[in-house]
Amino acid sequence: MASSFTRLPSDSRITLASVLRFVRLATFARPYLSIHQHANNLAPVLLPHIILETLSSAMEWSEGLVAAVWDALRDEIWVGESAPASSAEIYEYNRFALEKGTCDHTKGVKRALVEPRSYKASLFTVRDGPLPIYVTTLYCRKCQTHYHTDYHIHKSQRTYYGGIPDIIQVAQHFFIENALLELFVAGQVFGWISATNWARIYNHALAPPQPHIRNNEAAFAMFPVPYRNGYHYPNWQFSLSIRPEDVLNGFFLYSLLIDKAEHGWILSLPHNESSQVDRLQSALSERNGTMEGVGQDAYPHVCNLCCHISEDENGELRKIQAAVCDGNNMGHPCCGVHDCKTPLVSRNDRFCPNHRKRNLKCAIDDCDAPICGRFRTCEDPTHRQLESRYFAKGVSVPQLHSRLLRATGVVVPNDSTALHGDATEPDEHGVIESCEEKPIAPGYTKRKLRACFGTNYTHTELLFMRPCGVILSRATLYGSEAISAVNLAARATFPTPNSTPEYLFYDSNCKLVAHQKANNDTHFARTAQPVDVFHFRTKHKETDTFCQQHCNPAAFPELLDANGNWRFNTSICEQTNVWLGGYTAILRNMEVTRYNFYLDEMIKRRNRYVIQELERKGHMPWNVPFDDLFSTVHVDSPPLN
Repeated sequence: MASSFTRLPSDSRITLASVLRFVRLATFARPYLSIHQHANNLAPVLLPHIILETLSSAMEWSEGLVAAVWDALRDEIWVGESAPASSAEIYEYNRFALEKGTCDHTKGVKRALVEPRSYKASLFTVRDGPLPIYVTTLYCRKCQTHYHTDYHIHKSQRTYYGGIPDIIQVAQHFFIENALLELFVAGQVFGWISATNWARIYNHALAPPQPHIRNNEAAFAMFPVPYRNGYHYPNWQFSLSIRPEDVLNGFFLYSLLIDKAEHGWILSLPHNESSQVDRLQSALSERNGTMEGVGQDAYPHVCNLCCHISEDENGELRKIQAAVCDGNNMGHPCCGVHDCKTPLVSRNDRFCPNHRKRNLKCAIDDCDAPICGRFRTCEDPTHRQLESRYFAKGVSVPQLHSRLLRATGVVVPNDSTALHGDATEPDEHGVIESCEEKPIAPGYTKRKLRACFGTNYTHTELLFMRPCGVILSRATLYGSEAISAVNLAARATFPTPNSTPEYLFYDSNCKLVAHQKANNDTHFARTAQPVDVFHFRTKHKETDTFCQQHCNPAAFPELLDANGNWRFNTSICEQTNVWLGGYTAILRNMEVTRYNFYLDEMIKRRNRYVIQELERKGHMPWNVPFDDLFSTVHVDSPPLN
């Protein structure tokens, strides 16, 4: 650099500070210059005119002086490393560069590619807020491949480069920094922050410069703040406010890229889909399939809060590992026919394609009469009365369900500032039941009517957990928390003899054990299935002999430690359901594929945090080798009676 200074022209405007500023600004132009020349390892002798104009305007130098300084310093500028640009530097550079079709955030592939094409876009960052950028694509004529910032397109297939890019394209003209996406995910896991609320937080508190001053102007009136009203790019055609759909699409794409990178795979998506939602669908569905049953990466977890090793009377070591099961009444839109698992075409549909004809029949359960006119019920006056009650303005059952849920559980709204009339009222379950009815004619038998006028929802999310807080698996129960469905979910979670726990706690274990015995199901023959202490005391009768014989926790002394305390936290599922219930509003109307991916990803992220905390607190977490869990030979304790 010292020898280069001797080649600088003699000019009073050239000072050490101005030269250092020139080097910084010229460094911002390197990506653009690299794309527009064939030899990327050498600095161009002459600057393109638009770069010459940009640097001339930014430095307030003549173009001749800019060219002379570039000629003296170009080699050092081309190979030198530079610190990240500040918000003010980016703004100053873009103030001149954007008018001329170049930008410091232009991205490209450093190969001998041709046909560079640039287009405008918006980039959202953590540190610098939203930035207007130009994005450049390149083309290989030989293999007919288009190269973009994160991926290349060949034969209508969008293939990502591998790893996690620093900047992720979430829509055609919108990019999000991966550090910002990581912040979004953390807020979703620990704060139940929806995409709508994250967009509002970002635009209010992260996007503007000096947000603490801008949002509290009266308190900071004495302090002059540069760009108090934000950075202005008046001719930029794309929004510099992040949208909820970009937050959500960014979450799904970022999570897919991480999942592929963790497995050493490459993400590939169809390119010609009409929207990012459709483009991601098949990849989300594929990942959902891998997460069923034993797919969570924390599945083989063991620690001293969920597993106890003891020595029996013969001096042999014996493992005691527990699992806990419980359900949470939340779900996604589904077909109105009981236990139908065929997905809806639209979340606003009442029935799936296989049962669409049910729209022409009365909405009252067990009534097959045709609907009348615009109503969803038949001509029966009691049926019509129930429909009128459901749709009564201001007193609809969905509203009352919402009030009850808010009063009794954790409910985090999807939109934290929704005003009256901003959106349609939430349709919690679309189900209404009649109260006690008066006979309308002699001989008329009173009965309770039940109908589904709106969206039907799945019944339960069933969790299988370790007592330490690690979630093993999740299963959606459609029609009800039927014991047969719980048994199938348990078998999917513990599919081999070696994967079954020594103890499986469930608040209806007496019914589950009875179901298994009635069906000669010996899959859990080596697993004791007690009811947890709280539910056994409050919900199981002393006169129930079967329950007392098979599910009384007092019948298993090894569940007590040396001090007489219960060894495992068997209430962990109920405690975790408080966290899970926080997603009710966010997921209420989410399409089933996205719903499943979202919940599985939240569980995956939460598990990683829980395991980090277990490590920090000295509970010695580790993983059992998968081969040991899924081998066909069982070497543990004999069958339990």
